[in-house]
Amino acid sequence: MLDDFRLRVFMMVAAESSFTRAAQHLGVTQPAVSQHIAELEKQVGVPLFVRKRGEVSLTAEGYVFKDYAAKILHWYEATDALFGSAGKLTVNRPVRVAATAYVAAHRLPELLRDLVAITASSFIIETYPEDAFPESMDADLYFYTAARRDTLDFDAGSVIGVVDASLVTVSPELPDEPRYAVWAPYRPLVQPDIYARTVLVSDSIPALTDLVRNNPNLIGILPSDAASGLTLHPDPLPHLRQDLHLRVAESFSRSGVAQWLTSRFE
Repeated sequence: MLDDFRLRVFMMVAAESSFTRAAQHLGVTQPAVSQHIAELEKQVGVPLFVRKRGEVSLTAEGYVFKDYAAKILHWYEATDALFGSAGKLTVNRPVRVAATAYVAAHRLPELLRDLVAITASSFIIETYPEDAFPESMDADLYFYTAARRDTLDFDAGSVIGVVDASLVTVSPELPDEPRYAVWAPYRPLVQPDIYARTVLVSDSIPALTDLVRNNPNLIGILPSDAASGLTLHPDPLPHLRQDLHLRVAESFSRSGVAQWLTSRFE
């Protein structure tokens, strides 16, 4: 296996075109640098540098090897961040997670289950409203959803009203033409004719599902994974996908947990 430090020596010599300057940057002697390079060339079986008085340059094989060395060092660093003494995929304290209620209930469980399987970290989850990103919350990770905007926003002027779900009452004598209860993050995507027949817009999924379940003529426009057993409005509402997004606090960005999660969202 190629030695981590020996590869770093190689990359520094390649960057500085000098054994002497590389030694100064690495804090070792020039003979030590020369020895590392000689042993590396012996190990890989080809000359990596052309030696000239006062400077060195990469051979053709050296240029090819440099690409591989950079990739190897990248994965060494990634592995150390996840499993090394500084991390083991944990920061030795609970990870503070801020998420909307919908994300916490329907998207985080599977994601955190995968993470818990490879780390001893525990998680403290706090929720915040769908329409208010918690800039003031002291969290390590912030999860939120955003609608995939494949269409232009519609004018919301024809919405009947936006009310608190805990206060709304809907007459059981709804007309034959269906009425709608809309999850608030979907409101900008709903077409104007649906707006005109919307009786409730709320970010409370439990309130919406209860309302729809108890009113046969009321159609819920909700995330499919949060509305089991309810009738969701079919086309012409094809652009209601909610993509999950992650924001990492700067102070937590170098942790193994953050790097693993970030790789999932690339």
